[in-house]
Amino acid sequence: MSDGREILFDAAEFAGRAALVTGGSDGLGEHLTRTLCGLDCEVWFCGRRGEVGQALATELGPRAHFVRCDLSDADDCRAFVAAAAAGSERLDYVVNNAATDPRIGFEAGSDADFERILDTNLRSYVVVTQAALPWLRRGAGRAIVNIGSTNYLFGNAEMTLYGAAKAGIYGLTRGLARELGPEGLRVNLLSPGWIATRRQLAEHLTSADQQRLLEQQCVKEVIEPRHVTPVTLFLLSRAARALSGQQIVVDGGYWLL
Repeated sequence: MSDGREILFDAAEFAGRAALVTGGSDGLGEHLTRTLCGLDCEVWFCGRRGEVGQALATELGPRAHFVRCDLSDADDCRAFVAAAAAGSERLDYVVNNAATDPRIGFEAGSDADFERILDTNLRSYVVVTQAALPWLRRGAGRAIVNIGSTNYLFGNAEMTLYGAAKAGIYGLTRGLARELGPEGLRVNLLSPGWIATRRQLAEHLTSADQQRLLEQQCVKEVIEPRHVTPVTLFLLSRAARALSGQQIVVDGGYWLL
């Protein structure tokens, strides 16, 4: 009979492991990268802004490895995974996190707009995961977490194309969980609400938006990366070893509406 310890989440399990994080140099991805490195996990992360990513890697020390990558480019996605695999020879965790969320009216959206949104928000998840699978099979963690969004649940104006791409992540997660489960690989979806990152606060998330969210959420806290990272770690951990193909929403209870 278990004494209970084996079922508890233990952050120590991340020490000595290797993780791949897309969009890991800013926002939620940066917070996750910092946290994993702080747990002595080897983290390979990517972003488009080379100076920003390299500065973060230098700050975090030898366990942080930055690769400049445009995730809208499939070849860049594969090169990112190849660099991580060459450096660690295995992967324990993959977190598909990167996103682009332009506000574009449906009729105003061009083919190029839709392709860019799909390529970054959905195709990169497919390409990165395909390329990472041989290395995940060598690892011990054997967990994939896809970061989605609650946006597709609400149908927000000027974000129809973005919502369509995010909805695709749900289908991808469910299919992968079924297909990879027999190998002991787990795949889950974490869908946050509107996260108060530096970029969102600078470009989109006004004080009026924050007040509206607080009025409608069950939990009266503006969602920040620190609320989302612990749930991501749980989904990656062995404490969640019987959890796959699921969506967990982290939005303070807003979706209850």
